[in-house]
Amino acid sequence: MSWKRGAYPEFTLEDAVATLFLLGEPTGRKTISELLNIGEGSVRTLLRRLTNLGLIRSAQRGHSLTEKGVSLVRGITENFSEAREVHRIDSYPAYAVVVRNPPEFKSIELRDEAIRYFAKGAMILVVDEGEVVFPEDKRPLRETMPALDEDIKRMPELNEGCLVVVTWAENPGDAMKSAYHVALALKAEVLPGEIKSIAG
Repeated sequence: MSWKRGAYPEFTLEDAVATLFLLGEPTGRKTISELLNIGEGSVRTLLRRLTNLGLIRSAQRGHSLTEKGVSLVRGITENFSEAREVHRIDSYPAYAVVVRNPPEFKSIELRDEAIRYFAKGAMILVVDEGEVVFPEDKRPLRETMPALDEDIKRMPELNEGCLVVVTWAENPGDAMKSAYHVALALKAEVLPGEIKSIAG
C-alpha cells in the first residue's frame, strides 16, 4: 500500500520540483494532489511557500510559474529534465529523468536511493554512441526492453553522455518523485541555491 502524506501539511523537495515542472501549464491544487499522491493540505502549504518565494502565481485557471519561476525551472533543466512517463515495468507506472553531465556514480547506490524513496525498482542507464546502455557492461537496453528503449530515445533532452534514471512504483506520483530524488542526489552540489531553500 502506498504511503500518502495526507494528515500532515508537509512536503519534500521532490514534491516541490515535481510541482514546478507541472506548473509550466496552469494547474489546479486538486490535480497536483492527485498526480503527486500527497494530501491537499500539503499541496496548500507547498503552493503558499512557492507563492511567497515569488515563483508562482494563482489565477482562476489554476497556479502557474512567474518569470522568476520559469528562470528557476530553466536552472533545474540545465542539470536534469522533467520526468517523462515511459513504458510500464512489471505492470507498474514508470518515469524517466535525463541527467546532464552526471558526476561519478555507482548504479547500485542510485538504485538504493530510488527504493528508499518509495520506488519498487530503478534502472540506471547511460547514452553511449547513441545507444541507451547499462553502464556496467554497455549492454543495449533495446536488446531486453525495446519498448522502454524507444520511449527513452524519444525524450528530447537525450544527448551523448547523459545518464537516464528510470524508476517504477505503485503509483505515478511515487514513480515520478523517486526519479527526481535520484537526480537531486546526483546534482545536489550544483543545483541553484534557491531550489534547496524551498523545502527548508
